[in-house]
Amino acid sequence: MDTTWRVITTKSDAEPWWFFEGWEKDIDRDWLFESKDEAVETFLTEMKRFRERFPKAKTKNFHSIAFWDPGEVYFCEACDDDLQIYYGLVIFENDQPMEIKDDSTVTKITNQMEQ
Repeated sequence: MDTTWRVITTKSDAEPWWFFEGWEKDIDRDWLFESKDEAVETFLTEMKRFRERFPKAKTKNFHSIAFWDPGEVYFCEACDDDLQIYYGLVIFENDQPMEIKDDSTVTKITNQMEQ
């Protein structure tokens, strides 16, 4: 089996690493790659774009990042509360969140998150 990589962006009231049932409906953009380098480059480019747009960000194991603006919420009638809107970015390897171990990539993500 050939290895494939996928980068997605999401918009949801849950951080992108939760993968609750039906999470796929929250996908905003979706890229599929046969090259790991191309996937990582797209992931880093999108991360930079989101960091420029949103004041808050949090990462989980470097493969999933949530971005948000504390003022962007919507009222959930079912739960009778305001819910935060999160913009997610996730990189997958063979349909699983990719383990990012490359020091250079980890450093790039860390530096971008600290800005």
